[in-house]
Amino acid sequence: MKLQINKILALLVLAAFFTACDLEVVPPAEISAESFWETEKDAWYALNSCYSSMKAMDIWDEMCTDNAHSHKPWEGNFELVQQNGISTAATYGDYSFESIRLANNFLKNVDNCEMNENIKNRMKAEARFFRAFAYLELTQYYGKVAIITDLMTYNAENVHRDPVEKVRSFILDELEEISKILPEKYSGGYMNESGRITRYGALALRARAALYFKNYAEAEKSAKEVMDSGKHSLFRMTGALDDAQKKEALEMDLYVDFNELGIDKEKFIRGMFSYETLWQKENASPSNPEYVVTREYMADANNYDWSRYTYMIPMSMSIHHGYSSFEPMQDLVDAYWKVDGKTMQNRISADQRAEDFKAIWNHAKDLSTDDYKLFATSNELMTYNYMKEFKNRDSRLYVTLMFPFKGWHGSPKGEFYYKWDPSVIDRNGNESWTGFSYRKMVSINPWDRFGSSDDYPTIRYAEVLLTFAEAHLMNASYDSDVRAALNEIRDRCGMPEVPVNLTKEQAIEFLRNERRIELAVEGHRYDDVRRYGSEYCNKHLNGPSYAPDGSVVINKTWDDRLLLMPIPTGAIDVNPLLKDDQNPGY
Repeated sequence: MKLQINKILALLVLAAFFTACDLEVVPPAEISAESFWETEKDAWYALNSCYSSMKAMDIWDEMCTDNAHSHKPWEGNFELVQQNGISTAATYGDYSFESIRLANNFLKNVDNCEMNENIKNRMKAEARFFRAFAYLELTQYYGKVAIITDLMTYNAENVHRDPVEKVRSFILDELEEISKILPEKYSGGYMNESGRITRYGALALRARAALYFKNYAEAEKSAKEVMDSGKHSLFRMTGALDDAQKKEALEMDLYVDFNELGIDKEKFIRGMFSYETLWQKENASPSNPEYVVTREYMADANNYDWSRYTYMIPMSMSIHHGYSSFEPMQDLVDAYWKVDGKTMQNRISADQRAEDFKAIWNHAKDLSTDDYKLFATSNELMTYNYMKEFKNRDSRLYVTLMFPFKGWHGSPKGEFYYKWDPSVIDRNGNESWTGFSYRKMVSINPWDRFGSSDDYPTIRYAEVLLTFAEAHLMNASYDSDVRAALNEIRDRCGMPEVPVNLTKEQAIEFLRNERRIELAVEGHRYDDVRRYGSEYCNKHLNGPSYAPDGSVVINKTWDDRLLLMPIPTGAIDVNPLLKDDQNPGY
């Protein structure tokens, strides 16, 4: 049963955030205590509001990197980050303590509820999880953050930010403590819904946080506990391919030389679709063994996800609406391995790519829909140099991105062959500027005209494996334990095992790219490039990114001040103590 996360949220927000102007009012904590905190049902509603505050898909962060782009500035300051244009007045990140205050409100008042003490203590641990999660988000954006564990009154004094190391210790300590309280699983039903945070959800978040903090010992320790539990595994398809998948499998012979290269086609194809369908329909559920922490959605107007449908697809695919707001860039396309899983595609110049694209587009642009399909499925397609960039590539490329001429038979619109027309960009804001659109995570069965009710894996088991592999590599060496974790990921997606003979430095670069591919579209790239450091950022986050026709999508400009985001002017106005404690460069 899905958590009912919106039933009482309005009341809780009122109780937790209400402030007076010049009226004489009863303090909000007293309003809450008198009118709400009495029964276990109250506690259940209140905790579910904490669940609703948890972030899910983080593709917004990814559009501040070299993976993705958004050409609609009213949807966020993504281009400003990519071009080093942010300021205290036009910043990026969510400088909000709303989730923290909701958790603190719960922790302060839940003892007033008459209920089973064991369940009450467990629910406190759940609330502390969301508070720790919120602090992780804040410190990743802003570094120092004020640690607040009590419900501050509406007229409380301003507080200083706490040092970064104190914040990090708080997060790791909290998650370790609550992991010892939370159950390994839930039985289901009221008060024990399967989507709640488990011991291993807390440990997985702790592993993520420790990795971000470069505390590799603790990252390895927490990730290994999740792995050793046997409670989670990578999702793999069972049963036969459906009709749409069978059609695409036939067309994949154009893209991969299975026989010539000795590639097991069945394993490759099933790997593609295992990776793709872990996000879709009935697989999008806490019952999926890969879902370690799940953000659940419901099919109602107040609780569904626009991102995985409206914002990710072009208008030409949508049944109702498609905004193409979130676009993968050529930089990400270039990052995918060749089909051998260890070498990269030969890079070509933007001018050469533009010439190659022009040749194939001049042939295809005036074709009717039927003739376009015939061309896109013919042997003639791969005689064009532009399409050779997509030949014999990593299986995950084909189900993460939509690129010109590639067919997707299981799309929201059914049979669909991607068509990118550079001539319409200036006239239609709902078509991709980069030449590509996302396919990974797109809802193939949207709940209504705009959004998806599919649940989302906020933390999935593949991330845990990658965290363990990197942490163990940094703690020890590129050994069989690292390779075993990576090969588990490779086996699921139908790709070859990782190389055996790499130096530690080579292994670090290899793993960084494997992580980028596996976790593409999930928002990790923002945090990853910053923890890799200034040298890495200067290499990857500088210079132009081009569309297939040679036009510049964005000219990326890196500055080390972007390692942290500026504290917003609005926050400084509320708390003047922040004025003299701004992050460097702002």
